[in-house]
Amino acid sequence: MAKVGALIVDGINRLLKFCARNIKNAVIFIGAALLLGGIMVASYSTTFNFIKTDEFRTYDPNGEVITINIPEGSTAKEIGELLKEAGLIDNVLLFRIKAKLTGAENNFQYGVYKIVDGMPDETIMDVLQEGGKAESVTITIPEGWSIRQIGQYLEEQNICLASEFEAACNRTDYDFDYYGYINRRSDREYLLEGYLWPDTYEIIPSNGAEGIVKRMLREFERKWERHVLWKQQMNEMGLTIDQVMTMASCIEREAMLAEEAPKVSRVLYNRNEAGLPWGLNCTILYALQKEGTGEDYVSYSDLEIDSRYNTYMYSGFPVGAICNPGQTAIEAVLNPAEGDWLYFIGFDDGSGEHLFTADYDEFLAVQNGTYDPDAESEEEGWYDEYGEYHEYSEEGWYDENGEYHEYGEDEY
Repeated sequence: MAKVGALIVDGINRLLKFCARNIKNAVIFIGAALLLGGIMVASYSTTFNFIKTDEFRTYDPNGEVITINIPEGSTAKEIGELLKEAGLIDNVLLFRIKAKLTGAENNFQYGVYKIVDGMPDETIMDVLQEGGKAESVTITIPEGWSIRQIGQYLEEQNICLASEFEAACNRTDYDFDYYGYINRRSDREYLLEGYLWPDTYEIIPSNGAEGIVKRMLREFERKWERHVLWKQQMNEMGLTIDQVMTMASCIEREAMLAEEAPKVSRVLYNRNEAGLPWGLNCTILYALQKEGTGEDYVSYSDLEIDSRYNTYMYSGFPVGAICNPGQTAIEAVLNPAEGDWLYFIGFDDGSGEHLFTADYDEFLAVQNGTYDPDAESEEEGWYDEYGEYHEYSEEGWYDENGEYHEYGEDEY
């Protein structure tokens, strides 16, 4: 019995010594565990309270109604940003956390909604999962329309005045990531020309011109975010996004056929390298405010208009875009075709096809209506010093005076 007692005492002493040697680590471990537990409890309590507090927040059901359009395919983050922009929520991150915790994150439906200002986040999320729609109309903005054309179309649809839309396109206070890249020269016609993405939209007339501009700018951002390669190519080519959109707008206007867009792009690059102005009628029409009016004739006096959009008078990029181009034109800027062409001109046959050439005489021949693609080439004959054409012959030859001699004859 005494031995057993001695053994117990010895064991207790050993345990106490071990604890004494490791007391520091034990304290740290226990302290860390208590701290982590406290944080978890506090976080849960805070999250629960912030959700419950907002859920039972009172608001006036008869308050201001704000109409908002949720585009198809929008993520919870994008929806949160739209709600924040409309003043319906205070914090995008907290909205996303709530959507995640409540399971609403993947159940939001696209569409047009009417939401009462001050409505709790949870109620908003419930509404957005129902897919309810407010009054809306569908508009289609074709690739290549200018701001003036879009404004005229919206006025014809009784959505807003053309002047209201044009004014909305010169504002600088939208939540738009690309403002810093836009050339803001005073002689630029419209600040946002080139940045309104052409597409079919479901819009809310009551949101006015401002709402339409915001929607189109947002779509522009979405397209550039999804096409990561565009930015990479642009940077490798040493271009700015404003230059890309400006050249793309000219290509959009000039290339009637999608397959010719990269060729038009190459011509413009080649002319830049040669120090030649682009010489595009579409830029003259824009400077004269005639784009899209059907008045496509450009006179020699028109070429004298002193405008930074005049690509006959000024070399290099115009001061800004002349329309709002689509994906094909943008990709043509970033992927020009290979060729030494310096000129292109459309055939007057309604085909939309162009002649691309490095020979100015060929360009003039098309312009004058004398171009013959089936004409014999100069390799089948020659011009004498008087400009007269002579065919080569296997049965004879021409002397310096243009006189024909058969083989076997004396030279003179």
